[in-house]
Amino acid sequence: MNHLLFYFLLSISILFSENRNIVHTEIYYNGNIKSITNHVKHGKGIRKWSHEEYDIDGNKHGAWIGWDENGLMSYETVWEFGIYRQYREWHSNGEKKLIMKYDKEGNLTLFKKWNEEGKELVEDLSLHDH
Repeated sequence: MNHLLFYFLLSISILFSENRNIVHTEIYYNGNIKSITNHVKHGKGIRKWSHEEYDIDGNKHGAWIGWDENGLMSYETVWEFGIYRQYREWHSNGEKKLIMKYDKEGNLTLFKKWNEEGKELVEDLSLHDH
């Protein structure tokens, strides 16, 4: 009975609210969060806003992604078991804007930047020896 009341109240709150966030969470068997996906309801639709992933021990892991208001990917951060490894960003027209890569010690090893037409502006392939 309590479950029916919960779902009824949840349905009512969804029907009567506008411009709201909807969160979807996946959980590992040990209770730690596996992923969090945020959606935002706007006007007559829903769009994905961000996504985060974690390893079984709770460390940031995998791709963390954000989308713009048009549904295009705007950024992506890649983590490996809590270590920051890569960041990518896109212009609002979908063209690549920026990429940065890091080694396991956190040193920047790659940096590239593009203008809105897709022309590469800066490139520094190896700042540290591997």
